[in-house]
Amino acid sequence: MEEKQQMQHEKQTTILKNSWICSITMFLSVSSVMLSTGVAVGSFNAAMGSLTYFFNNTYQIRNNGTSISGDMTTTLIAMSGSMMLAGGFIGSTCSSVILSKTGRKSSAVFMNWINIISTILMSVASFRLPSYECFIAGRFVFGIFCGFGMNLIPLIVAESSVPHRQAFYLSLIGVNLSGGGLLGLCMGFKEVLGQNYLAPLLLSLSCIPSIVYLLAARWLPDSPYTLMRSGRRDDAVASMKRLRIDINLREINDTLDKIQEHQTIASRTRRVGVIELFQNPNYRRIITAVLILFIQAQLCGINGLGMYTRKIFQSADFSESGSTTATSIVYGVQFVVALIGSYLVDRYGPKRLNYLSSFVMSFALILLFAAMTLAKNVEQFKYVSVVAVTIYVLSWAAGVNLTLFPMLAAYSTDITRESAFSFGGGVFWFFSWLVSFIFLYMLEALKQFTFIFFIILNFGFGLYVCLRMPETRGRTPKEITDIIQGLNAGENKIKDGEELTAILT
Repeated sequence: MEEKQQMQHEKQTTILKNSWICSITMFLSVSSVMLSTGVAVGSFNAAMGSLTYFFNNTYQIRNNGTSISGDMTTTLIAMSGSMMLAGGFIGSTCSSVILSKTGRKSSAVFMNWINIISTILMSVASFRLPSYECFIAGRFVFGIFCGFGMNLIPLIVAESSVPHRQAFYLSLIGVNLSGGGLLGLCMGFKEVLGQNYLAPLLLSLSCIPSIVYLLAARWLPDSPYTLMRSGRRDDAVASMKRLRIDINLREINDTLDKIQEHQTIASRTRRVGVIELFQNPNYRRIITAVLILFIQAQLCGINGLGMYTRKIFQSADFSESGSTTATSIVYGVQFVVALIGSYLVDRYGPKRLNYLSSFVMSFALILLFAAMTLAKNVEQFKYVSVVAVTIYVLSWAAGVNLTLFPMLAAYSTDITRESAFSFGGGVFWFFSWLVSFIFLYMLEALKQFTFIFFIILNFGFGLYVCLRMPETRGRTPKEITDIIQGLNAGENKIKDGEELTAILT
């Protein structure tokens, strides 16, 4: 009889489903950060002309009608683009302190107010004063919001959704980012909000998802993990009732008991510090793999090509309106790929998709280099540059972009993951800022030769991942980390060598 009840209990726990309130909570939480970020990137790309006009007008007011120089304009645009990523570094680094002391819902509310403040600085204060310093400061504050939010959202999803639906809600991160980029860019068309006097409105669109979240926050349930950590079990029970469909009190208590057990074990588990990661030879291999993946995600060049697509197309002899249209095509393709990309990771495995995308990105940049070189003499080649950038962005969206976090999770262990991600995240945001800041200068000085640097890097990353990183598909987490730490290297060489041979033949 007891065995029958146990089987019935296990059956019930496997069919638990998220409630519609849980789904709304997940969607609003993800979109408040990722849709806002996508819209900000897309609208900034579309507003290049309006920002150049604003910078020049502000400079003339301060300097008795003297027009701003081209070098000064480039510096201000580069600062505006890169300071968002510098803010991301600060937000990501400081988030662990805030998240360890506050609940998930209160953290999300605090985070979205940061977005509102950044919008006031960028779209109201900077244009009313006028002040390009205020605009750059607003971009920095928005970056803090992004860095903080990108660490918070996966926690909200993991702690509020049933396990078998978490992958779907996490996939909304890429969908919202790509969809927001497309929306922000399309709103920047001259016929919509692309006129210079409408630039403040265009640049304020990124705060709308945050406003929606703040308006709805009062009715959204908090994470049961947070409530249990603060000793509020009754509130955790009430939250679970709202987050699940047809869940009984026994199932709620079983779930909360598991959460409490997990939190107790976690509090007693020794964590490896950053210094030990580099001192211990086995842990050093783990942090090396993590750093390679974080650095690849930025030195592939996406923050240059993705943020300044219109500038690239204008360098290939497109008009201002033509460059906007071409960029919208690229963003549209990226959005479609983001919708179907998670299926590719599941089917082919993250490692293979990662290095193949790096090779294709390298090829796309070779094609872009050739197209921009020949477009000066043969006008039709400027359309080849659109194809090249589309291939590049598509490959990034379906490969490096989607495989980063699955590979990071697979190549780290429970005791090393927190420190590895914390240190690696700082490196990620630093290189994100670096690429964004220097890209415009490289494009101005080197033109199409800018892309030779990224061609070499993408090809190198592809080779390294293919030959040095272990395959994750079909292997247990322990097998993967054993290979990373050199405890089972022979098997890795055999399997990965056979895979490379199969690809080459």
